[in-house]
Amino acid sequence: MSTNQVDITDGCNEPDGPDYLSVDIPSKPPEEYNYRERRARLLQLITEHGHPDSINQTEMADRFGVSQQQVSKDIRRLGEYVHGRVLDRNQRALMVRAVTNRAIRGLLDDGDFRKAAKTAMEYDEWATDYIELSEMAAEIEALKREQE
Repeated sequence: MSTNQVDITDGCNEPDGPDYLSVDIPSKPPEEYNYRERRARLLQLITEHGHPDSINQTEMADRFGVSQQQVSKDIRRLGEYVHGRVLDRNQRALMVRAVTNRAIRGLLDDGDFRKAAKTAMEYDEWATDYIELSEMAAEIEALKREQE
């Protein structure tokens, strides 16, 4: 590797890959972040903004001192990371809650209180159904164990 190349090893060969949600974002300048810290911060920003397209990759590249292509790769890796967690019901519920909270904050900021209230009530209904389905799944598993 030449001195101008950047090592973009990303830990994807680790058994389950890095857990970007548990990475502490350091107080050092962003251009000093390693790839885990950078991706954890990008994930935070994507969550805050509600969608990866809300993040300007060129600006992020400047902020982190990497290329736009590296930021694009980071976002792809984060997509893989999130997709793997969407299959986990608890992780999926956390993401739905985070996105819903972001939507409600945006509606409140825009002064659209009626839509914010409606969104909150829809989330409450979804959460209630989610809990009931979780309880049913637990009961089914218990019945399966009894039969075995």
